[in-house]
Amino acid sequence: MAENHHPAHFAPPRRWRGLLAWAVLTLALTGFYWRLVLTDQYTWLAGTDLAYQVLPWYQFQAGEWQAGRLPLWDPYLWSGQPLAGQAQPGVFYPLNWLLYALPLRNGWLKPTHLHWYFVFIHLMAGWFAYWLARDLRMTRAAAILSGLVFSLAGWLGTNDWPQMINGAVWAPLIFLFVFRALRGERVWRSAALGGLFLGMAWLSGHHQIPIFLSLAAGGVWLWQARRNYRLLAPAALFFAIAVMISAPQVLAAMEYGKLSIRWVGASEPIGWERKVPYSVHSHFGLQVISLLGVILPGMYAHSDPHVGVAALALALLGAALAWKRMEARRFTALAFGALLFSLAQHTPFHGFLYSVAPLVDKARSPSMAIFVFGFAVAMLAGFGLDALLRRRRHAWVAQAGRAALWFGVVALALRLLVVFQTREHEGIDYRPMVTMLSALLLSALVAAWRRGALRAGTVALCCCGLFLTEIANTNSFYQPNWEEKERVELLTRMERHGDAARFLRAYPGLRRVTVDDAEVPHNFGDWFGVFQSGGYLASITSNFKHFEAHSDAGLRLLGVEFALRKEPWGAYQEKVFESRDGLRVYRRADSLPRAFAVHEVAGVADVRRTMAELVPREFELERRAFVIGPAPRVEPCEGTDVVEIAHYDASRVRLEARMACRGMVVLTDLDYPGWQVTVDGRKAEVLNAYGLVRGVVVDAGTHSIEFRYRPWWLWAGAALAGLALVIVGVLVVRRVK
Repeated sequence: MAENHHPAHFAPPRRWRGLLAWAVLTLALTGFYWRLVLTDQYTWLAGTDLAYQVLPWYQFQAGEWQAGRLPLWDPYLWSGQPLAGQAQPGVFYPLNWLLYALPLRNGWLKPTHLHWYFVFIHLMAGWFAYWLARDLRMTRAAAILSGLVFSLAGWLGTNDWPQMINGAVWAPLIFLFVFRALRGERVWRSAALGGLFLGMAWLSGHHQIPIFLSLAAGGVWLWQARRNYRLLAPAALFFAIAVMISAPQVLAAMEYGKLSIRWVGASEPIGWERKVPYSVHSHFGLQVISLLGVILPGMYAHSDPHVGVAALALALLGAALAWKRMEARRFTALAFGALLFSLAQHTPFHGFLYSVAPLVDKARSPSMAIFVFGFAVAMLAGFGLDALLRRRRHAWVAQAGRAALWFGVVALALRLLVVFQTREHEGIDYRPMVTMLSALLLSALVAAWRRGALRAGTVALCCCGLFLTEIANTNSFYQPNWEEKERVELLTRMERHGDAARFLRAYPGLRRVTVDDAEVPHNFGDWFGVFQSGGYLASITSNFKHFEAHSDAGLRLLGVEFALRKEPWGAYQEKVFESRDGLRVYRRADSLPRAFAVHEVAGVADVRRTMAELVPREFELERRAFVIGPAPRVEPCEGTDVVEIAHYDASRVRLEARMACRGMVVLTDLDYPGWQVTVDGRKAEVLNAYGLVRGVVVDAGTHSIEFRYRPWWLWAGAALAGLALVIVGVLVVRRVK
C-alpha cells in the first residue's frame, strides 16, 4: 500500500475572527459610554473626592509634566507635602503619564481627554478580561461577555475613583499568568509576568485594591502549593517581581506613612504604628442586606456589588459545568472568599486576616473587596456562556433556565417587600422590573436554545444584550448631565474665583492664602497654582500634629498674608480684592516673608514643645528662632540681611542671601526627608526650624542657597524596578527549565 508523504492540509488560522471579536468588545464598551465620548453634555467627574482632590491633583501633575518635571513634591498645600508619598495621586503610573503628556488648553486639562482617560481604563479592563478568557479556552463570544461583565458591572463598573479602578484593571493579567504557572506553562516566565502586573496595580494609586489582589493571588498560590511545594519558588519570584516593580511607589508611601497622620474615620487621626481600628472596618464593611444588591440594583452600602441576574445565572452555570477545571474552582473560591471578607464583622474570615496578615488593617473599607467577587463572577459567567454554547442538550441547561426565572421572581418579590415595609410608595424604583424582565428573557432564551430554535451566535448576542440592558439601568448614574445643577455643582464652583487666584499669583513674594473651606471646599492651591495654607487631604505629615498651622502664630510664620473669605477674619481685615463671585481677599500686614534670616537660635529637644516655644516668640519670629536638636552657632549683629527667592518650582528652590554676619536662613516650606541644601555649591545641613520648616546656617557675605528634593527612595526604587524589568525580559526571551 502506498504511503502518503504529503502533509495534511490545515486551514490557516482565522486571525480576522479574533480581531473582529476584539473590535466588537471595544465598540460595545465605548458605545456604553457614548455620553462621555460623543457629547459634551455629560461627565464622570461629579463626585466629592473627584472634585475636591483628584482633579486638582491631576491638574497640578499635568502642569509639572508639561514643564518637564517629575511631580514628586506638591508645594501648594499645607506648606508643601510629598505628593508621591501619598500614593493616591499615582505619580508613577504610566497611564497617568499619557494623560499628562496630552496637550493642555490654556494650561488646563481638556475635559475630552479626561473622559477618554476614564473610558480607556474600562477598555483596558475589558481587553484584559477577554485575553484571560481566551487563554482559558473560552469561545470568543464567552470571552466578550467576560470582558463586558468585568468592565461594566459590580464594583469596577460603578466606581469612579480613578486611583482605585486603575489598580483593579490588572486583575485579569495577574491571574492569567498565575494560572499559566500553576498549569506548568513556562512556570518562571509566567510567575514573573504575573508579578509584573501586580506591581503595576500597586503603582496605580490607592493601596486597597492592590492589597486585596495580593491576598487573592497569595491564597491561590498557597492552595496549589499544598500539593506541590515546588510552586513556592515561583510564588516567591511572583511576589519579588511585584515588590520590585512597585518599589518607587511603595518606598515613598512607606516613608510618608511613618511620618504622617491619617484620617480613617476614627475619632482622631492615627499614625503608621497604629492599626486602623476594627470599628472603622466594621463601619465600612458590606452589610448583609447588600447581598441582595448582587441582583437588585441600588440595594447596597459603601460598595455596589450589582452584576445582574443574567451575569449571575451564567456564573452559577459556569461554576457547575466547568467545576472539573482548576481555574473554575479557583474563581468560585475567590468569589466566595471575597464575599465573606467584604462582610467584615459579620464573618470571622475578615477578622482573622485583619489580625494576622500584614497591611490588611490599612485597607479600611472591606466592602471594596467585593471587587474580587465581581471579577470572579465575570470569568465564571464566561465559563457559563461557553458551556451553554457547547452543551445544548445537557440537563444543566434546562435547570439554568428555570433558575434564571426564579432569580427574577425572587428579586422582584424582595424589592417590593422592601418598598412596602419602608412605605416608599412614592417614587418607587422600577429598575427591578428590568431585572425581572431580564430573567424571563434569559429563561426563554435558554429554553429556545435547548430545543434547537436558535443559533449559537444569536444566543451569545442575546446574553450580552440582556446583561448590557440590566447594567445600563444602574451605571448611568455615574454620568451626570452638565445641566443637573445639583450633581455637578462641585465642578461649576471650581470654575469660580479664577480672578482671585490670578491676583494672588501676581502678588510678589509667593505669599500664602488661607481659604474658607465652606466657600471653597476643593484644593484651591493645586487647582489654580496658588500657595495655600491648608488643603483637602486624607493625611498630612505628622509635623503638624504639634504645630497649630491655623493659629495666629502659625499663620504669621508660614507667610499666610491673605485670606479668601466673604467677611474679615481675625487679623485679616484689609480688603485688597473682591472676586466677581462675591469672595474677597483680605490681607494682614505682619506676616513674615517666605524666606528670611535670624541671628538668635535656640535648641529644643522635643518636637512636642513646638507651640510652647513658638507662641512666646510670635511677634519676634523674624529675630528669635529655635530648631529641633542642638542649636547652631550664629552671630548677632546690627546689619541688615537681604534674602530673596531667585527661583521656585516644586522640587527646587534657589535663594540669594546677603548676610551681615553669620546667621540662619529660613525658608518657610515644610522640612521633610529628601530635601537637600547646598550653599554656594557646597553641601550643608538642613535644620528643622520652628519644628516645621527648613533652615540652613550661612556665613556673612553673599551666598547662593539651593534646596533640592532628592529622596533616597527614588533612586532605590528606580534601580529595583529596572532590575525587575531586566529579569522579566530575560525570562520572556529565554526558555528557563
